[in-house]
Amino acid sequence: MRVYSSDRTPKYIQIYDWVHAMIRKGRLAVGDKIPTEPDLAQKFNASRMTVRKAIDPLVLEGVLERRPGKGTFVVSSGLISLTFDTSKPVRFAPLLERLGVPHRFKVVEKKIITADRDLCNYLNLLPEQKLICLTIVLYADEKPVIIERNYYPFQEFKKLLDLELSEPPLVLLEREFNVEIKKVRQFISAVVAGEKEMALFDVDIPIPCVYLEWVSCDEDGFPFSVSLCHYRGDAFKFKIPSCELVQPDAI
Repeated sequence: MRVYSSDRTPKYIQIYDWVHAMIRKGRLAVGDKIPTEPDLAQKFNASRMTVRKAIDPLVLEGVLERRPGKGTFVVSSGLISLTFDTSKPVRFAPLLERLGVPHRFKVVEKKIITADRDLCNYLNLLPEQKLICLTIVLYADEKPVIIERNYYPFQEFKKLLDLELSEPPLVLLEREFNVEIKKVRQFISAVVAGEKEMALFDVDIPIPCVYLEWVSCDEDGFPFSVSLCHYRGDAFKFKIPSCELVQPDAI
């Protein structure tokens, strides 16, 4: 990774940002030892005191840990840790508002596509119908943690293409189309980020993700949209509702 320099940026901030970026991009994983203070001092042409000034906040944040006689190690990705309760589905913004975590979203792509077989099955559509696809990146504490690809039948929701998406799409659906989620179907699997996801997550390696297929339905159980989401595996864990253990003879 290129070490940037700027006469206006203090050296300790350059070092802090560099170490943080190495962790965020996956080049330094949890358990890895970071470069030594002398190495960082040489890399940035800085004093060891300046290096300590950069590393101390990362230690206080719980991202790094100093181990006497061994060095400084990565103990956390630095991403916020969130729990998603599958028994009580809730959209991203309300969840983070309740937790008091700064958040935002960014629409990175808006296009019309032809529905493939899977999307037709999700939405009970005839083959090759047109859909609107909105690709959105959701940020928690200014870190990209979810990639959503949201699909809506074109004929019913073509007005979405002309709306300014300053609010989450499902908020707009309720206000502009009088459509409200009443029921949700969810499917969860484990995947790794592909090239497109790596770019949107700003990482250099195929990090593990939780893949959530979220089908939004009206009060009659009729599906009107589907969201295919990559959740960063190092930022989320999913809570499964407790239930009674099924006995072998009942299987």
